[in-house]
Amino acid sequence: MNTNEPRDDFPDQAPVLVVGAGPSGLMLAAELALAGTRPLLIDALETPTGQSRALGFTVRTLEIFQQRGILSRFGELAQQPGVHFAGLRIDSGHLSSPVRPANQYPQSRTEEALAGWAADLGVQAHRPWRLVSVEPHEGGYRCVLEGPAGRRVVSARFVVGCDGARSRVRESTAIGSRRTEPSVQMLVGDLRGSGLADRPFGVKHRGGMVMSAPLGDGTERVIVCDFSRPFAPQGSGITHEQVRIAYRNVVGEPLDAGECLWASSFTDASALVDAYREGGILLVGDSAHTHLPAGGQGMNVSVQDAVNLGWKLAAVVQGRAPESLLDTYQSERRPVAEELLRNTAAQGQLFLRGPEVDPLREILAGLLQIPSVAARLGDSVSGLDVRYDLGDENASPLVGGRLAPGVLVDPRTGGDPADELRHGQALLVLLDGAGDPGELEPEARRREPHLRVVAARPVDPGFTSEKALFVRPDGHIAWAGHRLQDLQASLTAWLGTPAAQTLEV
Repeated sequence: MNTNEPRDDFPDQAPVLVVGAGPSGLMLAAELALAGTRPLLIDALETPTGQSRALGFTVRTLEIFQQRGILSRFGELAQQPGVHFAGLRIDSGHLSSPVRPANQYPQSRTEEALAGWAADLGVQAHRPWRLVSVEPHEGGYRCVLEGPAGRRVVSARFVVGCDGARSRVRESTAIGSRRTEPSVQMLVGDLRGSGLADRPFGVKHRGGMVMSAPLGDGTERVIVCDFSRPFAPQGSGITHEQVRIAYRNVVGEPLDAGECLWASSFTDASALVDAYREGGILLVGDSAHTHLPAGGQGMNVSVQDAVNLGWKLAAVVQGRAPESLLDTYQSERRPVAEELLRNTAAQGQLFLRGPEVDPLREILAGLLQIPSVAARLGDSVSGLDVRYDLGDENASPLVGGRLAPGVLVDPRTGGDPADELRHGQALLVLLDGAGDPGELEPEARRREPHLRVVAARPVDPGFTSEKALFVRPDGHIAWAGHRLQDLQASLTAWLGTPAAQTLEV
C-alpha cells in the first residue's frame, strides 16, 4: 500500500515501530497484531520491489503457516520431493515432518500473501517512509521519519529493525558484528525464453556451479558461480550479457539469449551481530544475520525470527510480562543463526570450490545413504532441528522442541490440535489416556484468553507418557508433565501473571 496520506493520518505514537516491510517485517507486524498489539509498519520503498529473490519455503516455515491458518493464502505450491545439502539430494521421506518443502514461489508473492494477512489484522505498511534517526527518549525512542508529508517524529516504546543487511536501525545502535570476507561471487538472473534445464539442486562443474529452476510463470531462475570471473564491485549492476558469459565459461555451452527480467549478484560473505537487542531496539532477519543463501534458508529463518519475537514483544508491551522476556529472543535465536552460518559456510566449501573438494563430496554422498545422516542434514536445512534450551536439564525430551503437525489428534473431532495455534495463543494440551489432569485445567483456565485448553491423543502411543503439554504461541513445547507447581512456574515464566489483562495498544 502506498499511503501518501495526509499529515494528520500518520500516528505520532506507537507501541512498536517496525522498520521494513519485507517478509520478516510483515510477519512480525502480523504476529504482533494477532497477539493484540498493533505496530506502526514503515518501508522506505514507494512500492514493493516485485522481484523474485527468495524462491520458496523450508518445511518449518510451512509448518508455521499451517499452524497459523494462513497456508491457503499462498495458493498452490510446487512441493519438492527432497532437499539438498551442497547440491547432494536428500529425500523428503527422511525429514521429521509430513510437510514437504516448496519452491518456485517468488518472494514478491510471499510479501503479497503476508501483507494481506497483516491487513486483515489491521496493519498496513506506510510507504515511502524512511527512518532518519533513533534516539532514546522518556522510556522509549524518538524516531525521525521522512516521507510524503515531510519529516515526522514518532515516539515508540520499541523499535524493530527488519530492514535488511544495510539496516538503518542497526546502525543507530552500538551493536557490533562478526563478519567474514567474500571468497566467491555468484550471478543470478530471472530469464525468459532461455531454455534452461531444471537443475534446482545445482550442478557442479570444474569451472564453477550452475543452478536453474522454473519459477512457474514461464520465467527461469539461473545462478552461476564462475571461478574464472573477477568480482564485480559491490553494488554494481549486473547485465544479461555478464550472466551469459559466466554460464558459457562454466558449462561450456552458450545460453540462449531470451529476455532478462532481473539480474544481480551475491557472495558467500557472512555477518552475525553480537546482540539481537539493545534496550528497546531489536533486530530481526537480515539486519541480524547474513550468509550464503544455500538452500534458500535466509528468508525462512528471518520469518521464524519474527514468530519467536512477536508474541513475546506483545506480552511486554501489554504489561503481562517483564521486559526480561525479550532476552530469550536473543538466547534462542542467535544460536540458530550461528548454526545457520556454519551450515551455509560448509555448503559453500563443498559446492563452490574446485576439484580439490570432490573426494570429500563423494564421501559425504556415501554417508547420506545412511538414513540417520540423511535425517540429520535434511532437518538442519529445513529448520526442523531447532530446539531451544529452556534451562531445565531434567525436563522431558520434548521440551524446547516444536510441536510438529500430525503427532497429535483431537479424539473428538479427528483434527490436529496444533492447528489451534492459529489464534496466536499458547496451548495447554491435555493428553487423553495419560490420567486425570486434576488441577491442571483449572489453572490453565485462569490464563485465558492468552492460553487455550485442548484435548489430544498421541498418534504414536510412545510419543510421551506425560499428562499434558504447554505449547508456546510459536509452537515450541515449554513444559511437559503432570505437576501443577511445575506448570504454574512455566506459565508464569512465559505468559506472565494470570491477574494481568490484555491491553489493546
